[in-house]
Amino acid sequence: MSLPLVENTQDRLSTDRLGQSMRGFEEVGSTNERAARWAAEGAPEGATVLTDYQTTGRGRHGRDWTADKGRNLLFSVVLRPTLSPDRFGLLTVAAGVAVAEAVEAFVSPHAAALKWPNDVLLEGRKTCGILLESSLAPPNTDAVVVLGVGLNVNQTDFPDALTETATSLRLTTGRSVPRPPLLARLLWALERRYDAVHAGDAASVRAAFRTRLASLGATRTLHVPGTDEALTGTVQGITKTGALRLRTADGTTTAVHAEDVTSQR
Repeated sequence: MSLPLVENTQDRLSTDRLGQSMRGFEEVGSTNERAARWAAEGAPEGATVLTDYQTTGRGRHGRDWTADKGRNLLFSVVLRPTLSPDRFGLLTVAAGVAVAEAVEAFVSPHAAALKWPNDVLLEGRKTCGILLESSLAPPNTDAVVVLGVGLNVNQTDFPDALTETATSLRLTTGRSVPRPPLLARLLWALERRYDAVHAGDAASVRAAFRTRLASLGATRTLHVPGTDEALTGTVQGITKTGALRLRTADGTTTAVHAEDVTSQR
């Protein structure tokens, strides 16, 4: 059975592709998994899977993503980018910018910030996580990317472990936010930024990301997955492929890729 959120969103869409094909579910394990399955069946670019509740939602490195039923936006979009795989990081960058832009229309005068590589912040707390998963068909020419977004919209309570680090649009503004117009605006913003990357204007997307980068100029320590290694330096921005530019104490500038870190502080 389709969700009312699907029809109410599609009535407001101004996109060419994103969200024009949409499937909604009251509950799924993971929207990324559903979208990947749909993509394997031939779903068009922009096909979108959304749900009111995920039982096995996840973030980067398999971390759990939990959200109250019917209060948030939990969705995944099928993308078929004509980019080299080393530039897929720009898709997460574009998505972060798009979410921030869409959110600000509903939380003004509050500003949305970005935490590299995949979080959107309000008042320093996480309100959105983005998960990009890709597959390549031999000989690595037919890319399929599933872009998952978990946005805390009207949730007011979080698990004890997250009360100091998580927030929602409602907690930020003190008012309920309607989900259909928010999702429609978000998909429009995402399509605009995604198309800019493909049209050779990735520089404008990177510049928009840098402007919102919460850690710009700050010292951060990044931890390497599976090891006790850590890299500390001053955040300079991002590279042409979406990696983080970090200047270490010896003056060297290093590019750090999202898959090379598990956490930062």
